[in-house]
Amino acid sequence: MKKISGWFFGVGAFLLPLALYLKTLSPAYIPVDSAEFALCMHTWGMCHPPGFPLYILIGKIFTSIFPFGPVIFKANLLSALFGAGTVLIVYLNLVELRVKKALGLLIALLLAVSSAFWEFSVSADVFTFATFLIAITFFFTFKKRFLPAIFTLGLSASHFYISAVLVPIIYWYFIGLKFKLREVLYSVGVFILGFFPQGLMYLRMQQNPQINWGHAQGVAGFIDYVRRKEFGNIFLIANPVLKFSIIKFLKHTWVFLVHIFTNFGVILPFLVIVSGILGFFRDKKSIFLILSFLVIITTQLFLLSTIDPSEVDSPFQISKFYLAAFVPAVLLFGLSFQNIVDKFFENDVQLPALFLGLLLIVYLFANFKANDLSKVYFSQDLVLDALEQLPDNALAITVSHVFKFGSLYEQLVNNKFTDKTVLYFPNEKNRDNESYFPDLFAPEADEQFVSQVNKNQDLGRAEAYILSVLARNLDKEVYILQGSFEERFFGYLKPFIRPNGLWWRLESDISAQDDLVKAVNLLSELRNEGVKFEDLGLKPQQQDTLSYAVAYHSTAILLASYGEYEQAIEFLNKSFGVRGKGENIQNEIELIRKTRELSLKFDQSGFEAGFEKIEELGNNLFILMNYQKCAEVFQTLVEIRPQKAESYNNLASCLAFQGKESEARVGYKKALELNPDLEKAKKGLEALDE
Repeated sequence: MKKISGWFFGVGAFLLPLALYLKTLSPAYIPVDSAEFALCMHTWGMCHPPGFPLYILIGKIFTSIFPFGPVIFKANLLSALFGAGTVLIVYLNLVELRVKKALGLLIALLLAVSSAFWEFSVSADVFTFATFLIAITFFFTFKKRFLPAIFTLGLSASHFYISAVLVPIIYWYFIGLKFKLREVLYSVGVFILGFFPQGLMYLRMQQNPQINWGHAQGVAGFIDYVRRKEFGNIFLIANPVLKFSIIKFLKHTWVFLVHIFTNFGVILPFLVIVSGILGFFRDKKSIFLILSFLVIITTQLFLLSTIDPSEVDSPFQISKFYLAAFVPAVLLFGLSFQNIVDKFFENDVQLPALFLGLLLIVYLFANFKANDLSKVYFSQDLVLDALEQLPDNALAITVSHVFKFGSLYEQLVNNKFTDKTVLYFPNEKNRDNESYFPDLFAPEADEQFVSQVNKNQDLGRAEAYILSVLARNLDKEVYILQGSFEERFFGYLKPFIRPNGLWWRLESDISAQDDLVKAVNLLSELRNEGVKFEDLGLKPQQQDTLSYAVAYHSTAILLASYGEYEQAIEFLNKSFGVRGKGENIQNEIELIRKTRELSLKFDQSGFEAGFEKIEELGNNLFILMNYQKCAEVFQTLVEIRPQKAESYNNLASCLAFQGKESEARVGYKKALELNPDLEKAKKGLEALDE
């Protein structure tokens, strides 16, 4: 009977989470890497470093033989299987630790419904595969299978280098603190054997697969790839802005503690502390788990400490880096819980099991909405919304990982938009576009355009590189995907980009007229019409809603610059509605309303509107980039008060932004004639002379 109940609990540990993950499984690609991983499985390609070769190879086999659903569904399903597999192996580990089967099942299921683990079990990503390998490593360790444990750890480390920190702990568990050459050589040799997927990846890499991040060639290229040279660091991105600090480390420690306590009911992590105080952790297995947990999480938090976790709009998904530490943590929770039950409940598991069951139900319902992706098509709809707005043979620029691989998925798997070219710039060192699209890099760059953009700007390496690509392809229709990060990053192109739906259209002639009707119509029939930031549970998808907010906003400013004030306010309200915050948008709405009122008064009464009101109108028009109307207003002002230098300066500025440099020069000189100390006029004149 006990054997049957053991099988029953084991089957439940796998099928219950699998059923949950199938119920909430994403039917499409989501941020950040699911489209990329699905494509790499589909083509047996090279993903971003370190490549995750065994995961991709298993995915290639699975997506090829599993007969149901599209590629992305199969890739997402594989994560669900690894997630459920992890829960099963964690349960088996808890049984090995002498935790009662009923309690072990409930504690393992708490891992299944924890928010971070659930999130990565319903879409294609490598993190449930990582936890699966770590859990198997612990299982072999507790089963006293030294070489299988070391080999599995090698498999894990071939994907996640941080796993290697467990090698000395496993060696200590089996061999002790003594240095035994034979055992050390066995350990190292078997651990290295676990890196055999890297060898397969090297061979595949030389075949130049369809998806080939880095296009590494030869042994030297392969070494640079696996050590993540492109990113500057073997673990995380090296960036002049991202610097390690003890303060960030302490912040990460706090964030992790909050995360672990809130994901596991507060009481379970607290019981680990209580068990330690009561002296329950004296056996070798307990010490092994404590050491494993502390070494993994301390190393991970240290490596994460180039990033500030307190940044509200940070693009980094910090929680996924905690998952490897979740495995030993949950095993410690189970061990501590069983110790408390043995001491205070005289081995009666009914009340403790009831408590765990209630906790499980609470977390199931609390986390269900955020992790139910079964009807979430937002990311795919964003890709489709954007691609459908591009004209035939357009050249599109993006720095969005999910958009690039989402569009590539539509092209390679769904056979759509094959006439569109999407260039992706993930970082300043990546040069994959030159291998994928050599024809785009063959022409000479238009140096006049480069010098125009560079004027008075100090561009970084990434900006300068993208500018050189644009300057080679001015004969094409070039579009840049809008977004909150993109709004800052591509700010150096501001005079040369015009809103065009979800895109900015590159326009080398800054005097070119805009098609307002087209700009408005492109944003009128969107799949994600009315999307709101808070409606989406995943942080990266929430951030991607800002592509719509920025597009509405830039279109509103364009409309305002042509005096279309009513429509401008309508689009600003749409932009505000995406996230429901933004004091700047409310200020812009007020500015446009005031400008509309002043403009109406000026058009009706002209000079009689009063000098101060006309001046306010001119300043507002300049802010709203309605330079033509702005020039008309300030022309009126210089006629009213021909001795006021500031009016000539402002008129000159409006003319300069229209490209009327000779007329602007006359205005600045007149301003300086009236007031030789007027710094604004001096700077304006200097800008024209450069």
